[in-house]
Amino acid sequence: MSIKWTDEELAIIEAKAEVYTVKQIASSLKRRGYHRTPVAIFLKLNSLGYSVRPTLDNYSCQEIAQVLQLNFSTVTRWVKRG
Repeated sequence: MSIKWTDEELAIIEAKAEVYTVKQIASSLKRRGYHRTPVAIFLKLNSLGYSVRPTLDNYSCQEIAQVLQLNFSTVTRWVKRG
């Protein structure tokens, strides 16, 4: 039996789908008190029509930080600021 997705959960994953990895979205949901596996999030994003396949211009914050030789928190702060 699957647990129904709440509107708040859907809003969170849709807002983060274009920027964050599935694992990062799962962590974000967990901090807000929701418990979804990365697989469940992957399947939900896929059913909503989001591409969860990594592309060349869709790097994770961790990858960008490594390439630029910066701290991970610096890159995440930049992403949050837009």
